[in-house]
Amino acid sequence: MIKALFAAVTLVTLTACSGANVTSQIRDFDATNSAKMLRCVTVETGDSDTNEELAAYDGWSLVYASEYTTDNKSTTELTMCFEKAL
Repeated sequence: MIKALFAAVTLVTLTACSGANVTSQIRDFDATNSAKMLRCVTVETGDSDTNEELAAYDGWSLVYASEYTTDNKSTTELTMCFEKAL
């Protein structure tokens, strides 16, 4: 019984404490041009309302994307930055 409990605790600890993977891509952004707006949003990719949050940026250009995920895929966040001419 004690061995099974120890094994279960060890398994949960190792699974929940897995390392994180961060991937990002960036496109050249001209910060000196004041004729453009830049907006960033962070969403959880597993949420059902992700598409609704990103719909606000229809017509904008994607300039940055970064994904944060753990090895066990329990947490995945996506940060995206968009630009739009004024």
